[in-house]
Amino acid sequence: MEQAIEINALQKSYGDTPVLDNFDLSVPSGNIFGLIGPNGAGKSTLIGILTGLLDYDDGQIIIDGLPLTEENELKIKRRVASVLQPPLLFEHFTSNDFLHYICDIYEIPSEGRQPKINSLLNYLGLQEFEYAKINKLSAGSRKKLSFCAAILSKPNILFLDEPFESIDVISIGRMKTILNQLQNKGVTIIITSHILEIVENLCDDIAILHNQEIIAYLDSESRKELQKDASLSEIFESYIEIEKPQDDVLNWL
Repeated sequence: MEQAIEINALQKSYGDTPVLDNFDLSVPSGNIFGLIGPNGAGKSTLIGILTGLLDYDDGQIIIDGLPLTEENELKIKRRVASVLQPPLLFEHFTSNDFLHYICDIYEIPSEGRQPKINSLLNYLGLQEFEYAKINKLSAGSRKKLSFCAAILSKPNILFLDEPFESIDVISIGRMKTILNQLQNKGVTIIITSHILEIVENLCDDIAILHNQEIIAYLDSESRKELQKDASLSEIFESYIEIEKPQDDVLNWL
């Protein structure tokens, strides 16, 4: 199977503290791929490296068939898009101006651009903020605006770091519909999220990141077998060996 992302022996430390240690991972093309793990596991660091925002110490990364090198950096950035946590936005732009700016960067033709922008804003409940400055938007609206920008760029690979945080239930459902449509067009989507119910229902393959490495890779077939008897949350807890509290720990309530 063709791989959208291949990572071999990746090393990343902050000072003397390793975050990713001899890290390997492959993500199949066209997959909605879930990356889960406890806080501090390195999920956001990995997304930061893959999107070119963070340097790494050693290892090899191939994205959409291209080695992640300084020479290929611009080519790769034109093929990928991201929604980061927190979103990277231009605070004093209006929502509409920001989306046009993103279209300019990705050389999206100006003809027919505004109707596409309007349809996204309307679909995700942002139409009333079209001409509002970004620094006036709520956390959820900022996240949805970042999602609109990523979709407009028409990426081959889409990175989503906690995309559903602060988002209302209706908008989550609509974002999931968009993601399924993108997958049908061959887009590879990588999602990190602490909302395991969404990961469970949306993703094809799921990897668990813990202690600087992937400790479990659950493809669609192995998930079907495991989830006959347990939810993803229960499977997750069993892999990272969370100590369960005693039943009477809150007997004071």
